[in-house]
Amino acid sequence: MYMTLNAPDLVRPLYRAISPHLSQPLERHWRLPSLRQGGTSMPADVWMRIEAMEREERRQRRQQPLSSVEIESIRSLRTRQWFGLLALFERKSVSAVLVWNGYRGRRGLLVEAAKARDIPVVFLERCAFPGFVQVDRDGINVGSRTLNSKDYHQQEPDEAIGRWFRASQRQRRGVNPFAPAQRPAEDLPKRFLYCPLQVAADTQLSVFGGWVRDMPDFLVALTKACEALPADMALVVRPHPSCRVGQTSALHLALTNPRIRVIEGSTSAEMLKNCEAVVTVNSSVGLEAFAYDKPVITLGESFYRGPGLTAQAESAAELKGLFSQIDSLDFDAQLRRRFLTWLREAGFQRWPRHARDPAAKALAERIDALISA
Repeated sequence: MYMTLNAPDLVRPLYRAISPHLSQPLERHWRLPSLRQGGTSMPADVWMRIEAMEREERRQRRQQPLSSVEIESIRSLRTRQWFGLLALFERKSVSAVLVWNGYRGRRGLLVEAAKARDIPVVFLERCAFPGFVQVDRDGINVGSRTLNSKDYHQQEPDEAIGRWFRASQRQRRGVNPFAPAQRPAEDLPKRFLYCPLQVAADTQLSVFGGWVRDMPDFLVALTKACEALPADMALVVRPHPSCRVGQTSALHLALTNPRIRVIEGSTSAEMLKNCEAVVTVNSSVGLEAFAYDKPVITLGESFYRGPGLTAQAESAAELKGLFSQIDSLDFDAQLRRRFLTWLREAGFQRWPRHARDPAAKALAERIDALISA
């Protein structure tokens, strides 16, 4: 039997679609089981990782640090859930676990418990291509073995892949390509770098952010490095439309620098079309910039970074150095087309709309293959 834990609303239809095609029944649980084991605790190394997840999520959300009382309460709860999961695995003869994201909270604990019993785990997550999903045995995004493959070097490129990607993003955002932008392009600086902000507590930051721990860190790094830019170039920061957590004070600090502007009204597509380059920790906007033939600087870990694809800033000093030579940043346009084509054809899987969708059977077969690998 396969097992999974309840996931966001958009994922439940996906589970229903693939269930009839999996080689074993998929049992979905709405909550973690709980079992008291008098005086027994989970392994110390597991608790260290669980505690780190809990503390990091609280920090990313800019909430008060966890108190010792809260930590003990969480430890007690997670310990009961840990033993509940181990008992469930044995009672139900669970042979594999499917998990959405799997990097924090209850799903992070589910992954830890499955690994402790050598039960295969398949990770699923949304991806930059609308109508597609990530699926991998090792993790998501840069943690995915699939997405870190170099197979794209042999991919025959679709010369129209950029147009396809731009159109798919317009469809996802519900943007009419013939409608005027929310803010006319002339309101943007003549020359600027587009710096999109990201969601607080997203695993892209909490797990893969590298030397940039959160968006305030990102804004501070931009503020310090922008003095190295050409005199006629500005930085345009766009807050994430669904998250302003913990960003207000950092945005106010950034606005004290005359080289930095914060613009919310213009669409991301309008920004991409008019910018000189994109600077991001590891936002999917960086990948989207490939479709606009724009240079990209990444500060964190991302599956789309690499020679010919992006420039990487591993420190504040490296970011400043890249800003000083911003006009000479380059990329391999053909390699990018190979990469985007490979993602569509092999790296990502199509998201099934229902059980009769051929994509449902294909995704189920991919999951079964990963489990048995």
